[in-house]
Amino acid sequence: MTDLRVLSTGQDYLWMDVLEQTTGYDFYHLPGYHELHEKQGEGAGVMLVYAEDDKIIALPLLVRDVSSIPGLGAFRGYYDATSVYGYAGPIASRPARTDSAFLARFHHQLQAFAIERQWVSIFSRLHPLLNNHLLLTGNGETIGLSDTISIDLTLPPAEQFARYRKSHRYEVRRARREGLTVLHDHARSAYGEFIRLYTDTMRRVHAAEHYFFDQAYFDGLQAALGARLHLFLAVKEGDICAASLFVHTHDIIQYHLSASAEGCMQWAPSKLIIDHVRQWGSEMGARWLHLGGGVGSSEDDLFRFKKGFSPDHHRFYIWKWIVQPEIYDTITEARYRWLNDHTPDLSAHSSSFFPAYRIETS
Repeated sequence: MTDLRVLSTGQDYLWMDVLEQTTGYDFYHLPGYHELHEKQGEGAGVMLVYAEDDKIIALPLLVRDVSSIPGLGAFRGYYDATSVYGYAGPIASRPARTDSAFLARFHHQLQAFAIERQWVSIFSRLHPLLNNHLLLTGNGETIGLSDTISIDLTLPPAEQFARYRKSHRYEVRRARREGLTVLHDHARSAYGEFIRLYTDTMRRVHAAEHYFFDQAYFDGLQAALGARLHLFLAVKEGDICAASLFVHTHDIIQYHLSASAEGCMQWAPSKLIIDHVRQWGSEMGARWLHLGGGVGSSEDDLFRFKKGFSPDHHRFYIWKWIVQPEIYDTITEARYRWLNDHTPDLSAHSSSFFPAYRIETS
């Protein structure tokens, strides 16, 4: 047996007690957010906790059954783990972060635990602001992808605005001249309208399937985040031109989901919302307004849109760890045999997908 403690989403008080012992966490680490994804069928939410005196490190994950994958029914009893949507990964107390011997013992315990529980692989998206990739050196590999963008809210508000790209400053001012205003919908009375607008936006931009969420997800998001969740609306003559969800946790405000009406695009309403929220965040005493990166971690139009608000960027890392290489290879071979029999062109799928046996088939 290992010395790792395992918490479930139902043990929310214990889960939150662990979070409060760390140097900082975001809403992606919350038990309610993991329970939301658990209810969406993405895996069982757990937090693995290792502690020694004043040192503690915790890793929240979603645990999934490998045998539920088409073609892998013979591998009952094997599991893998992944992270929730967003920026998660390990969190630790201040003494733990700088104690290499402690972290080495955590890695050893994690490996023993994973093998004992028949985990084949672990994947996690990591948090660009918390630099938690530094806590994982020793098991698997951390891979730096593209950057994410944040606005430094500790700077004077006028300096924040001056750091915008010139065209962004012009469009924000123009939106105000055109009569657009931003409302902080504290009661989230327009939440249903936001959902409709978000779904329409995802269809308009031909977003991938995983960017669409059902009503149960949006209801669960409100329940999981409570007062942390903020809805802002860009309005012109009573009509909603854009709407965005932001999540405020300690000194971090995350730009979570956003939508805009097709007929309002010429007024750049989403830029006006972000400008309003960075002013609100400064008043609230937050440190960062984190805008995130591009679609699929690419430096695309979305990334360039966000980069226009600030020169501050952070490297986004992911973590991949094959816990049991021989079993991983066996399962992957079985999956590919099944795919070869059931898909017309396997070569069209990404060879970098991880874990390989969960490769998308459409």
